[in-house]
Amino acid sequence: MPARVPLDVDLEDKLLYGLTPTRLVYLIVAFLAAFSVWSSHWALMPIRAGAATVLMILGAVAAWGRWRARPVDRWFTDIVHFTLATYRMRWNLPRR
Repeated sequence: MPARVPLDVDLEDKLLYGLTPTRLVYLIVAFLAAFSVWSSHWALMPIRAGAATVLMILGAVAAWGRWRARPVDRWFTDIVHFTLATYRMRWNLPRR
């Protein structure tokens, strides 16, 4: 019995505005963090507005950002892996 395999099995599902579930979570968490910064009273209103705006922009970049057809989070994880593999820190304890 011949069977046909769909060609798009390995593609990620798109939920909202072309975002995968992981990217949608990035956007939601960033917007919730921005709302939390905005609604708290730790600084003056212009400082809170700037911090909330930066958080929203970072969330949008994490959700939709791509460079050379790769998502931003994969670039970030590759940079972290490269840094950890290249630079090793050694702690020398003082002798007693």
